[in-house]
Amino acid sequence: MPAFGLFPPILYPISLRDWEADATPDDLLAIARRADDLGYAFIACGDHGALAVDELRIYGRARFYDAIATLGFLAAATRRIGLVTLVYQAHLRSPLIAAKELATLDHLSGGRLIAGFGVGSRRHEADAAGVDFDRRGAIVDDHIEAMKALWGSEVASHHGEFARFDELICEPRPKRLPRPPVWIGGNRLVGLRRALRLGDGWAPFGAPRDAIVDVLGKVRGTPEWEARPDGFKIVAPLAPLGGRAPRGEPAPPFEAPGDAAAERVAASVEDWLKLGATDFIIDLPAPSLAEFHEALSWFAEVAAPRAGLSFTMDAA
Repeated sequence: MPAFGLFPPILYPISLRDWEADATPDDLLAIARRADDLGYAFIACGDHGALAVDELRIYGRARFYDAIATLGFLAAATRRIGLVTLVYQAHLRSPLIAAKELATLDHLSGGRLIAGFGVGSRRHEADAAGVDFDRRGAIVDDHIEAMKALWGSEVASHHGEFARFDELICEPRPKRLPRPPVWIGGNRLVGLRRALRLGDGWAPFGAPRDAIVDVLGKVRGTPEWEARPDGFKIVAPLAPLGGRAPRGEPAPPFEAPGDAAAERVAASVEDWLKLGATDFIIDLPAPSLAEFHEALSWFAEVAAPRAGLSFTMDAA
C-alpha cells in the first residue's frame, strides 16, 4: 500500500507563515513527535547553504535548516519515523564527509535514513563551494557511487572522475547494509533518469502534476525504465489544504480540513496511483501552529484511511 510522509513547516522559507518564522525548536520537535505518533512514514528536510541577496525578494527570508543537523535533532526525539534528506546537494560536499554524516545518522537512528540527493539549481552555492556548476550532475553521480562504496564495503575503494580513494575504512557503517535507500530529486527528465540509474526512488517535490506526468511518459517503456530496481518509488506531492505558492507568489488560501477535503485527497491519490505514484509527501501549510496540528491529525486519521494510504512504507 502507498505510504505518506511529511513536508514539514518551519524548515523552508517558501510561503513562510508568520508563526513559522517565529517557531522554536520545541515547536519543531512537537510536530515531529506528533507525526511519529500518527504514523507518518517519514519527515523530510531540504538543503541550501545560502541564498543570494537578490533572492530575498522571492523568498522573504533566507532561513534553510541544515538537513543533517535537523534530522539528527528530530531522530533523538522520535521512535520510528523515517528521516529523508530531500534533497542533499552532494556536489557541494566531499563524498567521504557526506558518507560519514549520513551513515552516522542512519546508525544512531536505528536505520531510519532515506538518503535523498539532488544537483541544486543555484550557481552561487556551487561557486562559493569551489564546484563547477555546469558539471554538477556528473559530480553528484560520481559522489553517490563513492558513498555507496564507502557504505557497502568494510574496506572501500573508488576510482571516479571526481572522487578517488583506495582501501578506506569508513565507520560507523549504516544500520541497513549495504546502504540506506537512495532517492533522487529533481523535476526534470534528467532527475528521473539519475534515479533509475543510481537510486531506489524519484521524489520530484514541488513539481506540478502535469510536469511529473510528462517526465514519466518519456521513460515508460524504455530499457532504463524496464530495468528499474524492484520496489522503485515514485513519491508524488500532495497539498490537500492549499499548498505552497511558487517562489515569489502569495500563498494560496488555507482550506480547512474536513470531509470535502478528505474526498479530494482520495480522488487525487487514485489519480496519482493510476499515473504510477507509489507513495506521497504531504504539505499542510496552515495559518497557525494550532491549525497545523489539527491538519496533521486530520490527514492521518481521516484523509489517509479514506484514500487507502498505509502507515508503513514498503522497503525500497
